Amino acid sequence: MNILRWVVSGLVVSFFVVIVGMASNGSTFVSQATADDQERELHPDIVKIEGTYSQVKFDLSRKSHLLRKMRMDHYIAQAKQADLRGWDHERKDLIERAENILSHHLTQYAVSVQNDAESYSVSSI
Repeated sequence: MNILRWVVSGLVVSFFVVIVGMASNGSTFVSQATADDQERELHPDIVKIEGTYSQVKFDLSRKSHLLRKMRMDHYIAQAKQADLRGWDHERKDLIERAENILSHHLTQYAVSVQNDAESYSVSSI
């Protein structure tokens, strides 16, 4: 009798999961934004970070630059999807992460350019 209860309970739960899955169609997850989502303007923070990001130079032959670029692409894409879903807190968090990576990259890039300039000026003397 206990086995029969477990089987029936399992079937009821499985049926419920299938029905809920079919009804919601998984549209509440960030990673599932599609082109069918309504078109609207992006949040000004996203536009701002994309504008700054498009002007930054990356030396893709260096692994650190490649990883930073890939991470920024990922965070900006996720921020756009969060914005489509109306998830303000998630969007702000992802934009902040992208800004931190961008700030770090610009700091490291400035230091490496300065070191290259110093080594060039020392070697030319």
